Amino acid sequence: MEIIRGIENINSIDGPTAVTIGVFDGVHIGHQTIIKMAVDFAKMTDGKSIVITFEPHPLAVVHPESTPPTLTATDLKADYIEKLGPDYMLVIPFTFEIANMAAEKFVDYVLIEKLHATYVVVGEDFSFGKGRRGNIKFLNDYGGPKGVKIIAIPHIKKDNIVISSTEVRERLKRGDIAGVKELTGRYPISRGKVVHGFGRGGSSIGIPTANVEVLYNELLPKAGVYVGHALLDNERLPCVIDVGISPTFGDVAKPEIHVHILSFKRDIYGKRIDVEFIDRLRDEKTFSRIDELKRQIEVDIQQAKEVLAGKP
Repeated sequence: MEIIRGIENINSIDGPTAVTIGVFDGVHIGHQTIIKMAVDFAKMTDGKSIVITFEPHPLAVVHPESTPPTLTATDLKADYIEKLGPDYMLVIPFTFEIANMAAEKFVDYVLIEKLHATYVVVGEDFSFGKGRRGNIKFLNDYGGPKGVKIIAIPHIKKDNIVISSTEVRERLKRGDIAGVKELTGRYPISRGKVVHGFGRGGSSIGIPTANVEVLYNELLPKAGVYVGHALLDNERLPCVIDVGISPTFGDVAKPEIHVHILSFKRDIYGKRIDVEFIDRLRDEKTFSRIDELKRQIEVDIQQAKEVLAGKP
């Protein structure tokens, strides 16, 4: 999959193409269905498939007070989308100019002139352009006579709940890892790099941890202790993950990620790391003594081994 950043950087994409448009935050099962359908329509016409997304979230520009926390920043989103098979991902920097672009211009200039779209696959409640005029009816009425066929995909539900980025966020905030996986088809990941922390894990507690600085300020699961994997240098390493403010020490201002990789002693400072959450073990606790904290961590490690042993 080729990633193109900015409409002005579209060079030569031969038509016909099947295009889908959306923020696709979280790339949940509903998003996956839409993207896969665009890929299928492109194959039917021996054309190319294109995913259009935006950075930042449009609400961050037009209504910053209502901007939801990000589930997947662009590079992680690209990783998920690439697995679905599209040929291109066009990332449009969302600005006031884009927000105020007339729906007609978006169709004429972006979809037809630049991308040679013959199919546009979107969710049933999709809208775009100034005043959000570019809804399904507009696309059919305006794009149809120009040779653009609109495919509107109904909402996908799970147990009578519409699968949405909002629902994924709510489950992540509750620490419902299984619930997130149910809506996305995968375990949630936080992408970051290993940085120097207070050094307490190895020196004070005797259980070394990697302090992970999240790269893109994505939404973290509810504070607590989790079992998961550290995805590092093409390895998938079992680990115990602490998300929170280390209440026993009381010197952390905002939630952090600390990862203890089981049976691991390499120096990984400065390395990029993906932290994959598999299951939630417990809430954060405040301990009166360091030895109590150490005993609890040892229990957490044993529980993590048992959980991972039971996972495929």
